[in-house]
Amino acid sequence: MNEGARIRTVLAPWIIFSSFLRKLYLQRDLIRNFVVRDLKSRYIGSFMGFFWSVIHPIVLLISYTFVFSVILGVRPLPDSGTTSFPLFLFCSILPWLFFQDTLQRASTVIIDNANLVSKTLFPTEILPLTVMLAGLVNHLIGFAILLGVILFTLGKVSAYIFLVPVYFLFLMLFTLGMSWLVASLNVFVRDVSQVLGVILTFWFWFTPIFYSPERFPRQLSFLVRFNPLAHVVAAYRDCLLRMQMPDLRVLAALAAVSLLVFVAGGLFFRHTKREFVDIL
Repeated sequence: MNEGARIRTVLAPWIIFSSFLRKLYLQRDLIRNFVVRDLKSRYIGSFMGFFWSVIHPIVLLISYTFVFSVILGVRPLPDSGTTSFPLFLFCSILPWLFFQDTLQRASTVIIDNANLVSKTLFPTEILPLTVMLAGLVNHLIGFAILLGVILFTLGKVSAYIFLVPVYFLFLMLFTLGMSWLVASLNVFVRDVSQVLGVILTFWFWFTPIFYSPERFPRQLSFLVRFNPLAHVVAAYRDCLLRMQMPDLRVLAALAAVSLLVFVAGGLFFRHTKREFVDIL
């Protein structure tokens, strides 16, 4: 194989993926319409409307606070930036809820929209993306509430708050790559959405949401070290509560993993989508 052929072989996946991204960009108006449709289908027509996007996290926050803080007596470590367990938990659980909700809904989005997917010209790759963007709206609502609580309880926010969008961007890339993967797999193996629920349950408890990573058993610390969500949660607490610079080496590793999952998930979806019509 000559040098030119070798270079083309190496660059082929990236050329394919850039074409995939360009197609998403060209469908931006359709994506926006689907996001609006998704939000309306979830909230419009109900008595509380968009308030449900606030009520559900608050109910979770209250229930977990009662169990862990009131019954079990769990308290944040002294260097956590706050002595308030509800604030510690709210800051920690917010990125997890975005990830979990997006992945669970994306796993069935192709099957739920089989009537659209069966139309060969429909860009199926936008469906997991619209689910994630709808989840982004809910996350922004929750984040605005969190900032209000921080200002009320701590009286200030740190300049490091501007790093939060950077971490969230990589969380979005990681989540979208995973969403493309599970959405595609679930078309071929319908048990994937059920298995995903089990995996997310374990993933939830192995992510230091209710506790600081220092409290995790040392012999199992690799479960936190290689968990992208653990680093996003820690960054939220560092920037918003501890008001200090997160570890930039960890940010670089998170960026690499997120980009890898994003590209791999997109390429896998692009390769398998041609079989959807036959199976559905």
